[in-house]
Amino acid sequence: MQIKITVAAVIGALVTMPSFATDPTPAERKTVTSKNYVDTQVATRQPKIPVTGTNSATPGTTVVMYTGTAGTIGERQLYSGSANYNAGTDANKLVTADALDYRANHLPTIETSKLTCANQDCTLWTIDDQTVYGSNSGNNGGN
Repeated sequence: MQIKITVAAVIGALVTMPSFATDPTPAERKTVTSKNYVDTQVATRQPKIPVTGTNSATPGTTVVMYTGTAGTIGERQLYSGSANYNAGTDANKLVTADALDYRANHLPTIETSKLTCANQDCTLWTIDDQTVYGSNSGNNGGN
């Protein structure tokens, strides 16, 4: 009789004892994921940036830019620095340092003269020759 009471007491203690589960480590987890779960997780990721020309009317060498719409990128072409600038096709392009340096070092110049006051009352004048940036051809890109 003593053994039955002891066995009953041990079983009663085990039944009333609180039990706690621990979170398994990643190595211990062996859950198989479903295709739906994977697709849902992938959908939360940032989409890939598309190839050049996708968001621009004129494809070419471009820079990715922000837009006002979430998840949508924009792009802007780069000005190549060629000497044949065309305001119709090149006006909205970004200028690189190389292109700017080329144009700055190849600005057209013209010879002109200026009058300089030769005395205190400026009744006599001296004509001095000088070189200035400009063009006689009437366009902005000529020499």
